[in-house]
Amino acid sequence: MIELEESGIYEFEEFRLDAKRRRLFRSGSGELVPLTPKAAEVLIYLVVNAGRVLSKDELLEKVWENSFVEESNLSQTIFVLRKTLGEDTRNPRFILTVPNRGYQFIAPVREPGSGDEILEEAIIAEETPPPAAPAAVRKSPLRRPAGLLAVPLAALVVFAVYWFYPRSKPAGIGGIRTIAILPFEDLSAEQNDKYLGISLADALAEKFGVMKELTVRPTRSVLKYAESRDDPAAIGRALEADAVIDGRIQRAGERIRVNVQLIRTADNATLWTGSFDDRFTNFFDVQDAISQKVVQTLALRMNDRERERFNRRGTENAEAYQDYLRGRFHWNKRTLDGLQKAIASFEDAVRKDPNFAAAHAGLADCYVLLPEYSGATTHEAFPKARAAIGKALELDDQQGGFYATLGYAQAFYDWDFAGAERSFKRAVELGPHDATARQWYAEFLGSTGRFDESYAQFALAVESDPVSPIILTDLATNYYLQERYDETIDRTRKIIELNPNFGYAYYWLALSYERQGRDAEAVETFCKTSLLFGEPPAMVEQTREAFRKNGLRGWWQKRIEQIEGLAPYPAYLKALAHARVGDREKALVYLAQSVEQRERFVVALRLVKDFDLLKNDPRYQELVRRIGA
Repeated sequence: MIELEESGIYEFEEFRLDAKRRRLFRSGSGELVPLTPKAAEVLIYLVVNAGRVLSKDELLEKVWENSFVEESNLSQTIFVLRKTLGEDTRNPRFILTVPNRGYQFIAPVREPGSGDEILEEAIIAEETPPPAAPAAVRKSPLRRPAGLLAVPLAALVVFAVYWFYPRSKPAGIGGIRTIAILPFEDLSAEQNDKYLGISLADALAEKFGVMKELTVRPTRSVLKYAESRDDPAAIGRALEADAVIDGRIQRAGERIRVNVQLIRTADNATLWTGSFDDRFTNFFDVQDAISQKVVQTLALRMNDRERERFNRRGTENAEAYQDYLRGRFHWNKRTLDGLQKAIASFEDAVRKDPNFAAAHAGLADCYVLLPEYSGATTHEAFPKARAAIGKALELDDQQGGFYATLGYAQAFYDWDFAGAERSFKRAVELGPHDATARQWYAEFLGSTGRFDESYAQFALAVESDPVSPIILTDLATNYYLQERYDETIDRTRKIIELNPNFGYAYYWLALSYERQGRDAEAVETFCKTSLLFGEPPAMVEQTREAFRKNGLRGWWQKRIEQIEGLAPYPAYLKALAHARVGDREKALVYLAQSVEQRERFVVALRLVKDFDLLKNDPRYQELVRRIGA
């Protein structure tokens, strides 16, 4: 086996791996091949140990050290690596699966033989300088061939390091590739604008989100820490972030003051602090100043497209922008009241600036979620979502999140699966670290039975947002669809441990208990689900009593009595309840209603086992055919 150092540069086939910077290039063109941090670490460990069979336990221990993860995380990462490398699993060139043992990197690995080649790679890696780099750095004399011939290799390498990494740069900052932006603490005397601290964090996250070199934890996962200010670094570690942005915001009349610090989570070191005092109407300038300082401090590089997106403002209308921030604040609550207030705020923003693309997209994001939180039908909500996202894309066709919303509507309302796939692919191309885009793409793939691809997208979603209960629950749904009930139970239990009030996790846990014949546990978990979704305790107790008297069938019959009178109530769930008691006709009636209403989960109808008693009925088969998934 070739002895390799983990900080070196290695070549195999058409690739060159820079282990120190965790980057993969195509050798001929120097093109950077995108890799998630974990995929890069797995690849490096495989290459460093080329020729040796590595057990799954060893890989998990080395790459996910001190983290609780499952074997499926490794399998999904290997899947992503193979796809990235263009691997044919039937005739592997790089990664061989050794049954019952682990994985082996089988391609010949070599260290580059030419010093010029090593230096050339370093230059490619640093081609775009930090925004605030001194003028002297803009064009390196190292790129002149004559200079390369005259200077010894060792001196060149030392000089290159000195040139690209100024002495004033704190050690280790270059390794920060994941950040979390905590909601800014609002110190305003009146605190009439409670949205302001969260919205500033969300706006910064959106701004940094254009950069492929940086992963930003989504606001929705950071919100749970809005009231906890004691140890920002500990919060960052809980979010698996390399650094956190923590700040205070204070508004007094028409003035605004922001104090902010950038903290490395590994050692609690403060990498940068800053204070900004300006007119409230200059909120844009405050955001720009903070983001530029963070980019400079972390020595982050952007290509031309990323820099243009980073510097762009969606609107110059300060009032419209405040309405937009207020809308995102309410949207992140994920409640009916929050969505209704968000719609009002986004509509205000659009009225003040009809060309504000992000405000139109905000409206679309509200409407695609509205049927899940209200009595609105998909036929009421989704045409509005389509119109809004269409306008957003007409104004700005370079935002990955816009394509994700379009893809969601195409997949789960239009049933335009080819169109949805194109939109999702464009979404993740433009926003590779967008956890929601990855999540929705994964949901679409799982709902259409493409589970391997779905798990790969879920792995990337979890990489960007490792603590999101909805992403982790949607991942567990895949296991349920594949009848892997032990894994569904295991995953949903873990979600509940960290999120004891997250109803959707209880729902899939209950269904899995039921499929395993664990009736008492299923009923108690169903009851917990009902309580979390706001049903009256007395109503829930009636179902418990029905179970005590007549078992699981009695519980479902009581449930049917209760939900028949509830409007609105998803037709899909009514069909499920009737199927549980063997009422084929009513199950078909409600299933037909669900298909007609284009309810979200009906896309996966051909995969679910909950309607097995209907599988041979031509009417059921016609419903599946209509969906076309």
